[in-house]
Amino acid sequence: MAKISKSILVIITCLHLIAFVFAIGAEQRRSTGKVVPDQYDATTFCVYTTDASTVYGLTAFGLLLLSQGILNGVTGCFCFGRGLMDGTA
Repeated sequence: MAKISKSILVIITCLHLIAFVFAIGAEQRRSTGKVVPDQYDATTFCVYTTDASTVYGLTAFGLLLLSQGILNGVTGCFCFGRGLMDGTA
């Protein structure tokens, strides 16, 4: 059981580190906007650059969600097991 626990710990730690790298990447590639005048009337609108930061952020979120699902599945918490029971030691 100890070997399984260590492997789960390594997997979850790796998922968290990869999610952290994606979060830093999302922060570095933030979208920037430019105000552009409309060619037909006197209004202006914003044009944004690439949405790569959104993909990086969603990937980081997905990895964290996956790691929590693995952790809850292995430990038998919440919907994957019997949950907390009263009166047991």
